[in-house]
Amino acid sequence: MPDKDTTTFVNDPALGALCAWLGQIPIGQLPILNSEIPIQWDTFSVFDWGQLVSKAQIHGLAPLMYWLLSKSGKFSSIPEPARNSLRLNYSVTWIKNQKILKDLESLAKIFKQADIPLVLLKGACFVLTIYPDIGLRPMDDLDILVPASRLSEAVQIAHSLGFGDKTPTVPEAFPGLNDLLNHEVCLQKAGPSSTILEIHNSLMADKAFLYAVPMDWFWKQTEPLGGKLEAHFQFLRMLTPTAQVLYGAAHAMLEHGGKNAPLRWFYDLDRLIRSYPGGMDWDILLSQASLFEWGSALDAALSRTVTCFNTPIHKHVLSSLTGISDRNKKTVIQKQVQPATHVLEERQKLLSLKGSVRFRVLLALLFPSPAYMRWRYGLKTSWEIPAYYVIRWWGILKDGFRSLVSLFKKGSSINLV
Repeated sequence: MPDKDTTTFVNDPALGALCAWLGQIPIGQLPILNSEIPIQWDTFSVFDWGQLVSKAQIHGLAPLMYWLLSKSGKFSSIPEPARNSLRLNYSVTWIKNQKILKDLESLAKIFKQADIPLVLLKGACFVLTIYPDIGLRPMDDLDILVPASRLSEAVQIAHSLGFGDKTPTVPEAFPGLNDLLNHEVCLQKAGPSSTILEIHNSLMADKAFLYAVPMDWFWKQTEPLGGKLEAHFQFLRMLTPTAQVLYGAAHAMLEHGGKNAPLRWFYDLDRLIRSYPGGMDWDILLSQASLFEWGSALDAALSRTVTCFNTPIHKHVLSSLTGISDRNKKTVIQKQVQPATHVLEERQKLLSLKGSVRFRVLLALLFPSPAYMRWRYGLKTSWEIPAYYVIRWWGILKDGFRSLVSLFKKGSSINLV
């Protein structure tokens, strides 16, 4: 199996055309497309545009596509259904982001008064720095980072501003498991904005995951936010571009896995690198990736970014990463492909966890709490629960057998090759 996943986009004209448009790459030069697939913008049918818009929506890039088409003067020439869908996506994103940024402004002022360092992460940071319009980058929530020693105080401030504990949609399968696997406090504001706020005290759940790293280096890699709305957010800080690229790569390829990473995450990396050509310290990036053993994740993320958007990255950087091997390489490779069965998917997750946490997750899979069982199987009475434990174990056993067959076939095909 290849270390770098470029096969995802091959033979997908809609996704390939989207990459070409966002990266402003001539179609004939786009490396992810088969040369046998002819794509000409002017010949796109209503169906083709529908496919393109659908892909853009799935990957969170529809607002950006609307903006680019409008700026190029081509928006009026595309089919009306596509125009309406793109315009709606941009409008909804702009309105939602405006509400989130208003809540952020209130939080930033109170945090400054309390002298709590606040680092803006992910979508909100990108909206304010590397995108020219606040409606171009969809945000599911507002992510901020505070020192672990100030977390409880930060949560209290958020509560005073109307943010309440977000009600879990799924009951906890095992006592204390959510606290181990999560590295943030999730809150939601009551009222029309209903902004979801995630207050992080680390970038990855260091108590649970093998690939998690200490926060010391990241706290040293912060700088003033800057950007077009600096006057409104002058007290905020962000990770340096170098640290953002490293974190973005690990977040995409290790925490979520390449198979689950939307295209917009790689476009974020492209925008970071293009927006801060003088702010990227490639030597520090490579050395820190090696120290964290995130080199394989960085290699996979940057390779996909270059493949999709022709991102200008120094050749010595890519060559330094090529063939790199670290303790997380197997995890990076495995997470780029959807496992054949649910048991294999859970096995993949278990292998990413530290020993004691792995055991607790395994217990949660086999003996989940009664509350979880009632939710999972829609049970109305408690007396049904014992029977459904047996049904659950029988399902796991059958899926385990299918997993063994899948692994056997995979091993046989590798031997044949």
